[in-house]
Amino acid sequence: MKKSIISVFLAVVVVSLCIFSISNPSYAKETFKFRLATHYNTQHPGYKALQNIVKEVDEKTKGAIKIKIYPSSQLGDYTVTYEDLMRGAVDMALIPIPSEYNPKLEMNFIPYLASSYAEMGKAFGPQSYFYKNYGAVHDKLGVKLMGIYVEGLIGIVFTKLPDKYNVASASKASRVRAPAIEVYNLVVQDMGFSATTIPYADLYSSLQTGVCDGAIGLTPQLAYSDFRDIISHYVTYNIFVENIGFFMSKKVFEKLPTDYKKIVEDAFMKEAMNSYKVAGELDGKALKDLEKYGVKIVNLSDKEMKAYVEQVKEKTWPKLSKNIGEETLKALIDAMK
Repeated sequence: MKKSIISVFLAVVVVSLCIFSISNPSYAKETFKFRLATHYNTQHPGYKALQNIVKEVDEKTKGAIKIKIYPSSQLGDYTVTYEDLMRGAVDMALIPIPSEYNPKLEMNFIPYLASSYAEMGKAFGPQSYFYKNYGAVHDKLGVKLMGIYVEGLIGIVFTKLPDKYNVASASKASRVRAPAIEVYNLVVQDMGFSATTIPYADLYSSLQTGVCDGAIGLTPQLAYSDFRDIISHYVTYNIFVENIGFFMSKKVFEKLPTDYKKIVEDAFMKEAMNSYKVAGELDGKALKDLEKYGVKIVNLSDKEMKAYVEQVKEKTWPKLSKNIGEETLKALIDAMK
């Protein structure tokens, strides 16, 4: 009799659990299909990072989250993709960061926020002041920042090495091309060069014909792939960290169960942090390749680099407050001390 009662009780429990799981979706296996957009082609290291994310999320959710990558801007350029993230029309992305929606989005262009690969974790990691505040700016736009992907450090290429290139306080008789981004022009001038804005498509011919003597905005990788036969020197000023963002639509992210949210966040952040190491390796290889090709690699001494860093922070950083905000800029400065 006792065994019969226990058997009936267990049967009731099993049936109840089945009914409960059916009526409560959180206990049933939910499945999701996401589209992930990027401007990278399938040969770029960034695409490999996305493949790693797709694999890890698939494995850890036991197939519940399927992500399809759309490379080479198949879903639109980065400005269109960011807008689609805001609307929830695109689920995930690895793209450059458009600043037209909020001037504070230019925070990732702060010169000398990090000047070495070792400093990148402190500057861009998940616990950094930058990351938390930058994430808050995106959050207000309906986009969740999932990590900062680093491509490399930016120096200056020259067709002829200028005199006093290593003296921060000196005026140099060289005209350096800068992208059409205000901070690039400011920092070039504050380093003692003349700045000129030239479209990237015209840069090669401008260097070739002497319209400009050098250019900022190139990682060693880009300098090697596109300009190795026209430049004579690459100076590792390491002024900017070339970076873009891993993103997810906030609307889409908030629909995920809590455990899935963590799996997705961890997968993206893992690749973001790994990109610092990969960037160092790729930059190092590109510098060696440039040298083999005949381009002279010029490194500053610690003292010379420190002088440039201090000068840019003293002269250029205050000029950025109108876009970033004085309070935010001051906190960033304090956080990086």
